[in-house]
Amino acid sequence: MATRPNIESTPAALRFGDLRGHDQAVAFLRRAWERGRLAQAYFFAGVAGIGKLATARALAMGLHCDTAPFDACGACSACRTIAAGTHPDVRVIAGPLAEKRDISIEQVRELQRELSYRSLGSHPKIGIVNDAHLLTIQAQNALLKTLEEPPGNTLLVLIAVNAANLASTILSRCQRVSFHPLTPTAVAEILERHGRPPSEAAAIAAYAEGSPGRALDLDPDFFATRRREILRRLSGLRAADFRQIAEFAQELTTEEKDLGPVLTVISSWYRDALRRLVLGQQAALQNVDLADSLPELPITRSLRNLATTYGTMSTLRQNANRNLALTAMLLQLAE
Repeated sequence: MATRPNIESTPAALRFGDLRGHDQAVAFLRRAWERGRLAQAYFFAGVAGIGKLATARALAMGLHCDTAPFDACGACSACRTIAAGTHPDVRVIAGPLAEKRDISIEQVRELQRELSYRSLGSHPKIGIVNDAHLLTIQAQNALLKTLEEPPGNTLLVLIAVNAANLASTILSRCQRVSFHPLTPTAVAEILERHGRPPSEAAAIAAYAEGSPGRALDLDPDFFATRRREILRRLSGLRAADFRQIAEFAQELTTEEKDLGPVLTVISSWYRDALRRLVLGQQAALQNVDLADSLPELPITRSLRNLATTYGTMSTLRQNANRNLALTAMLLQLAE
């Protein structure tokens, strides 16, 4: 028999008013709630880390809060227990169990058992399945039975990055709510809420691709400090001789365990130069704090430099010699 650890209980105390960048999705849900037409199953779709799970939790709080219905007060017993992950009528599968790649049928069956119990009040039983694209075929088949014959007053939210991994029979029984990447400003605001200084938050947000979750995972020292050092060195590359270029390559090889972020930063430099040239001074840049140092290159040169950088990324993924690959890349960028 599956045990309680299949149901995730990590605290997340966000209310709708605390969310950033998902006004359209929240407004859609609010209209359905106001009209008494909430669906019994929703599919929250969007890239990883943009707030889909936080929105699902906020919906659960709003539907169980009697003090501030839908908006949630954040202080009543229902809000506190949902935030703490201990409310008996709100259950979350956060993803696969430890050291597993997929969400198992046992996890789904445990959730189904939880949803089959009578609600303690007049509010719906709520089940949330995060990373639903990782459900095994067997788990999807089991979940389909719940979608076809939902037990009593229940609401199910499936959250996924990729709908292609879910059976069409499941998707057809869920109302889709799309979530879009946040603006860098919104991501920076969330980072500041997590204690990051404004300048650091802005630098990291530019590389987060609209995902606060991704932003929180990025190394702040690298993207706020080391990035500036690398780009300053890069800006002087054309004046460097072979020895200096080789030393720069050796430094990167030695000091950076993962060259992925290094190449991401280098590609952003030439992409920023291209955007500035094509779109003018108002172009949105990833390295806005170093905009005055951007190289003034012809379009063909910027495109070639981007192709060179992306080619090096591909070469390194094939386990090429790191130092030789970087040296060859820097020599081409310096031409």
